[in-house]
Amino acid sequence: MSDRFPELDGEPHDDGPVYGERRRRALRIAVLVALGALVLPIVLSMYGVAHSAAQRACAVSVAAYDTDAAGARVAFDLFAWGGPGWQCFAVAGNGSETLIAELGLLPGAPRFIGENERDA
Repeated sequence: MSDRFPELDGEPHDDGPVYGERRRRALRIAVLVALGALVLPIVLSMYGVAHSAAQRACAVSVAAYDTDAAGARVAFDLFAWGGPGWQCFAVAGNGSETLIAELGLLPGAPRFIGENERDA
């Protein structure tokens, strides 16, 4: 055995990084892909739940407030008058649509629009 201990020499002898730039870039890309794979199912699930809740709330709203309507339609609008969220439309027999309610981002009970706020 020798009496020399290289750990106690002070500064390390090589100043370069442990891993090369190519390996660090590949690791960053792998981490971003893994994060995307974790987040994407959550986002798609939230969209599906919100869409089905919006359809149910819209059907109830149209049935209660527009008895002449042939159906109901929901649409997500980022730049709506009341802010981003789901919009509920009553569809008439001739195809014209009337805004009935703004349901919000995660629809619950609908918030109805007064007569003076409706689009013509």
